[in-house]
Amino acid sequence: MLSVKRHLLTFFSVTRLQNGLLVVLAQYLSAIFILGLSHPVSDLLGNLELHLLVASSFFVVTGGYLINQYYDHPKDLINRPLKTVIDGQWSLSSLMRGYLLLNLIAFLMALKVSLLAALFFVGYITTIWLYSHRIRSLFIWGSLLSAFLAVCPIVVLFLYYRHFEIRILLFAGFLFLLLWILVQLKDLNNLKGDLSIGLHSLPIKLGESKTRNITAAMLFILATLALGLSLRADLGQMHLYFISSIVVIILVAIELIFSFMSLSYLKMRLLLKFWVLLGTLSILLFDMNRLHQLKAFIFAL
Repeated sequence: MLSVKRHLLTFFSVTRLQNGLLVVLAQYLSAIFILGLSHPVSDLLGNLELHLLVASSFFVVTGGYLINQYYDHPKDLINRPLKTVIDGQWSLSSLMRGYLLLNLIAFLMALKVSLLAALFFVGYITTIWLYSHRIRSLFIWGSLLSAFLAVCPIVVLFLYYRHFEIRILLFAGFLFLLLWILVQLKDLNNLKGDLSIGLHSLPIKLGESKTRNITAAMLFILATLALGLSLRADLGQMHLYFISSIVVIILVAIELIFSFMSLSYLKMRLLLKFWVLLGTLSILLFDMNRLHQLKAFIFAL
């Protein structure tokens, strides 16, 4: 029984299952409330192709964490020794086998949708591997690609539904910038371990102080974008999320510059990751009529 619990703990730790499930939630909410508005909720949720695309994304994202764990093992021994001990229940060869299996499943599911979908996921899988193996060590490009890879599951739905609007692109830009800032906070937190294995992150190349100031400047830009979205974009009641985001974002920016609350980089990351989750849930407020349709569909099951 103890061995089973240990392996389950390792499974959740290595695969970051909660992040994969957040991607699934974000994809379904985006499809229902933003990208698939021309389709009735019943038709949309009865569409097998949507479920296959979401499942493919989940398996690729989960596989991505496995390959990252495979390559991150040396620096994690320094940055996160306790987590590395837990993850050590799985050998590096097991991580690689799991990575290949998950990506194969994702490819076959995408192929059931279309050849173009399968090719998209081949590109997505290949880019994740290139990032983990090589690109993440490159100055700036690693952090930018990391943020882009995080929004790719939403991009595949953009392409599938072919639904493009300025407000949607602005929201995607807000999400991308927020995810890039999260990467910078992670690099600041992992400075010692990244330095030990020769990575060229922003904190290593420019120093901790300059990186804090740059990240704070990006946060102020993010707050300006949130203000613009709340005032000008037609986002329904979702504008409440962007209004409240301004306060949170500015507080984190001031903390980076002055450290008035003495928050660690980890705590700042956790706060902004929670804000990503809250933003995902706030999609429910994008269209209240659509929300009523979703409720009616659920209760009719």
